[in-house]
Amino acid sequence: MAIVVSHIADDFETLARRALRQVPLCDLIELRLDRIAHPGKERIEEFCRAAKKPVIIACNGPEAFGTFQGSKDELFQLYHDAAQAGARFVDIDYRLSLELGEVEAPCHRIVSRHVLEGTPEDLDACHEEIQEVLYEGDVTKLVTHADSCEDGLRLLAWLRGTKGIVSFCSGAAGSFTRVLAPIFGSPFTYCAPADIPDEGGAVVERTAPGQLRVNDLLAILPPGGVSQETAVLGVVGNPIGRSYSPWVHGMALKAAKLDAVYVAFEPSSFDAFVALTSDGNYRGFSITAPFKEDAYRSSTDRDAASEKTGAVNTFFRDGERWRAANTDVAGVRETLERALEIHSQKPGVPGSVAAVHALVLGSGGAARAAAWAVRSLDGRVTVAARRKERADAVAAELDCEAVEWSAIPSVEYDVLIHTTPIGSLASTNNCADTEGLVVPAEWIRPGSLVFDAVYRPIRTPLLALAHEKGCTAVPGGEWFCRQAALQFRLFTQCEPDEELMRQAFEHADESARSGR
Repeated sequence: MAIVVSHIADDFETLARRALRQVPLCDLIELRLDRIAHPGKERIEEFCRAAKKPVIIACNGPEAFGTFQGSKDELFQLYHDAAQAGARFVDIDYRLSLELGEVEAPCHRIVSRHVLEGTPEDLDACHEEIQEVLYEGDVTKLVTHADSCEDGLRLLAWLRGTKGIVSFCSGAAGSFTRVLAPIFGSPFTYCAPADIPDEGGAVVERTAPGQLRVNDLLAILPPGGVSQETAVLGVVGNPIGRSYSPWVHGMALKAAKLDAVYVAFEPSSFDAFVALTSDGNYRGFSITAPFKEDAYRSSTDRDAASEKTGAVNTFFRDGERWRAANTDVAGVRETLERALEIHSQKPGVPGSVAAVHALVLGSGGAARAAAWAVRSLDGRVTVAARRKERADAVAAELDCEAVEWSAIPSVEYDVLIHTTPIGSLASTNNCADTEGLVVPAEWIRPGSLVFDAVYRPIRTPLLALAHEKGCTAVPGGEWFCRQAALQFRLFTQCEPDEELMRQAFEHADESARSGR
């Protein structure tokens, strides 16, 4: 694979300066001259000599996510001059291919087509229209816009059956295709410049929607980059943009020197996602909300924890078949056992899961995992949910009790386990802010053990209040990292560096809180 870093600026001096700073991070440099038009043959020649890496000259109009408003003659003159000045490639829209004609060797043309709205069902037809206007030695480039994760997966499936086409999806929903496209046959992938502040502190802008920064891409690629043998792993949820899984698993894969990448997928339908990931490169998925119960229904080869909870958080390939597991249960169990070792040092509190009465807030896949983790060790569980009928269903399936939400103050619990999303999306950097609490402060029993499954941020409003009330506070990051380590073993049959995974988790949280 070859990494192209694409640059744009309002003047050539700034553009050249920024681009040369990024040379060590890429294989090719693209100069987008949309706002500059023709800087002069001599300046292009000077840049090509200084770069010492292949240079792509592009000048895109609105038809290709660009802003160039000049004439065709101006564009053609720029490209012929760039070819003579040492550019390795010029990028021309396929509709102008024949008018431009061939360019001076050894420069080659990238004949591109950008579909600005959606990803067509008939990608072969799009490709054939480009093929009709190629000269020998041209590179074909087809970029569509992903309105959904499914669009990106369809494009990758199509790309597998082609040869030597540069192709990926634009847009946030398809950003994963920029990582995976080389696995499926694309010779290039395009990135934004690394977030190295320019003079004045400004971070260099992206040239297209959905571009990853090159430093973020390099951080998750295996040593030596990807190939058509690279395993694809990922987290599947909706929404998924805030997940820390790509950081945590990505760093663990890299440390283990495994030929695998881990990305985020946000499909609208889990069944559609499974149908579109039948290719053998897809090896395993972490399943999160709202798909844990969908994953259970979609699977037939399930482990005991999945069968008991009716929820799956892990899909992994075993030969030609998919297997399903629930590592949340073991993750909760291990976290609770460790937490109780500390908590039991206080007088009069239980020291084992078997001796506790746990109140579980929520009724989804995480709640089921937490409830069964306690029940499987003979602890007592009461479940409360906003919709009592959902709490009743969990209680009936897992041999627990259920109460109305309004009855929570009357439950004499030792352990409170919160599994709803509240406290994550509502939280701010100010951990003293309690607006995101799932229950009123007075409902939290002083001196109890409070376990918050929310892990964004690490210290949630609920945990901050638990500290104030003398409780033992257990962050969701512990659960997250333990279940992730178990998933890593299923995906790779290798032992993960668990301490590194925790460090990656903390780094992801730091980045999210700082807005990076």
